[in-house]
Amino acid sequence: MKRLSKWWLIGAAAIGLTGASWSSAEDSPAALDKLSYPSAMAATEQAFTVSAAVYEEAGTGDPIAGPVKWPLERVNGIAVTDDLKTLYEMKGRPNAEETDPLFKDERILVYDDCRIGLYDQFVQYVMVPVQAGTIEIDGKKLEMNADALRQTLGTPDWVGEDGIVYKRGQRALKLFLDEDTGKLLSVHYFHTATD
Repeated sequence: MKRLSKWWLIGAAAIGLTGASWSSAEDSPAALDKLSYPSAMAATEQAFTVSAAVYEEAGTGDPIAGPVKWPLERVNGIAVTDDLKTLYEMKGRPNAEETDPLFKDERILVYDDCRIGLYDQFVQYVMVPVQAGTIEIDGKKLEMNADALRQTLGTPDWVGEDGIVYKRGQRALKLFLDEDTGKLLSVHYFHTATD
């Protein structure tokens, strides 16, 4: 199944399950402007603003003035919207390539600092193990430590038994934590099916 059709089917199923429906509202340019990318991004940025009191510039201890916004667009330089060509341009050839045992159409590219899952030549997820020592989120290098990441990223959108999740639109960042000790095991950056 092609990448776009897969997400279209998931979205259609979600809309059907929630009872939501599309209306045939105006197709005029003025109506389409209401749904434009900049206005949608502005709403997202306002919804996910973290106060400066909980964030310090990585490695310096200096507070950043004003609110900090974490759009979660890139992890270790990679976005979940990148394709294989962009991935090779950003990170070069991988150290190794593996096949997912459950999903034969998916490949896993192994780099020194992360593992990247691909489906149909597009990035599906980036996994950074705790052994990497650091993680780069939206251009900021951070220590792979649960407390430091929580303080930097702010209040999570969801807390589970195995970790905490930060969600931005169709992008999510999950800190997997040891259930007994609370120590960080890995960080996963991936697509979500819904906003």
